[in-house]
Amino acid sequence: MNCLLWTVLRFSLCAWVGAATLFVVTGVREVTLTDFDAATKNLLAATRFPAYYAFGFTLVVVSAIAGFALILLERQSRRRNTAILSLIVLALIVMYLDHRFIYEPLEAMMLEPEGRLRPEFWTYHQWSKYINCVSVGASMVAAFISVWPRRAPTLTDSLEQS
Repeated sequence: MNCLLWTVLRFSLCAWVGAATLFVVTGVREVTLTDFDAATKNLLAATRFPAYYAFGFTLVVVSAIAGFALILLERQSRRRNTAILSLIVLALIVMYLDHRFIYEPLEAMMLEPEGRLRPEFWTYHQWSKYINCVSVGASMVAAFISVWPRRAPTLTDSLEQS
């Protein structure tokens, strides 16, 4: 069971970091192309972002469930597993705050014909970039810790457990 949980945890975190990175790369390319007018760029963003959040929340929640189960099942790695789960919970909280208080108002402005011209649009857009860096960064650090090889037990550790 532990091997399955570790696999799910590692896959979910790494998949999310990869998906978020791909999303950012394609999103930046689309908005910097001069081939699209502002309305098309808004439509592309409004079409992509719901999938971004759906994938993000799904993968990070799955990793949180696996991480929590590992805390319960693996007493010898509890500190490491708690660090991983803490980063995952931080990522989830930041993702929720981003979605609720930044993305939703930003999406409403994107759907207005002249929404991109409003000064608060660019403020929300900047905040969205920063807060997404925090949530994806926390997920990336959690993923990195999860794939880092565990320390092999020493003779001293074996004697202490006896």
